[in-house]
Amino acid sequence: MPDTSPAYAKQPVKKPRLPVAFWLLLAISLSLVMGTVLLSNDMKHLKEAGRYFGYDLFPQEVKPPPPKALPRPAPPTTFKLPLHVIETPMAQTASAFLRTWRISGPAMCAALRDAGIETSEWAAASFNADTYECFFEHSGKREKDQLPSSIFVIVRGDAAGTINNMRVKIINPQTDQHGQLDPGILRIFEIMLRQPQWLDFHETLNAIQNLRDVKEDGFGANINFSREVLNEGRYNFTLSLDPTSPRQKRTRNYFSERRWLLSPDPSGKTGDAQSEAAAEPPDAAAQTEDPQQRP
Repeated sequence: MPDTSPAYAKQPVKKPRLPVAFWLLLAISLSLVMGTVLLSNDMKHLKEAGRYFGYDLFPQEVKPPPPKALPRPAPPTTFKLPLHVIETPMAQTASAFLRTWRISGPAMCAALRDAGIETSEWAAASFNADTYECFFEHSGKREKDQLPSSIFVIVRGDAAGTINNMRVKIINPQTDQHGQLDPGILRIFEIMLRQPQWLDFHETLNAIQNLRDVKEDGFGANINFSREVLNEGRYNFTLSLDPTSPRQKRTRNYFSERRWLLSPDPSGKTGDAQSEAAAEPPDAAAQTEDPQQRP
């Protein structure tokens, strides 16, 4: 008869346990398989998995497009400029556009002497070595209660001979029966107005002859003849050139030799000869210019 005691009661069968080493080997194997799958085919599956979960594991570099081939340059075009486009402005033509003194200080003084007005030689002024001048002074005899008749003439400029202004002062000048100025005195004004060759002042000499006040302005030049208000019988004459207007400055800069390069001379002149021709002073140019041409 079988033993039915509790000690011999039937025990439940236990399931066999897998060792830890098995699970470790399994995890390693799966990792290797998954790694091989993900890394194969240039990591295509790994990139797809990253994009699926919203991660860009390998951002792509944006490469610039290859440079386009440059177009073939066109052959150079040659053309010839006419000489008058690049040649330096000539001093002879400057006087047609720019008001200048067409006579030097020494030449003006000599012209007055040739007309019988015995001016001094062109020399430095006693009060300022930078100012050059020539002058003439004559005083007549005193008659009764009147001041003596006198004439004072002065031409001023610089050491280079450029004139700054010309002035005349006459006191109690002699006149004829018509009240017109004595021809000997009028000759001074004729010389001063004629030598610069500014032919656009027409009324000045006639007004001076009749001892009338006159003032004329034109393109930088100023001519003024007037009677002194508080001194009867005294007259002042001024002839000056003030080229400070914008038009005068632009024109003077255009004709300045420093702003131009010498161009080739088709006539075969050397550069020195061309420089001398371009630098010819306006006084010499005025001798060959048409005297009827307006400044």
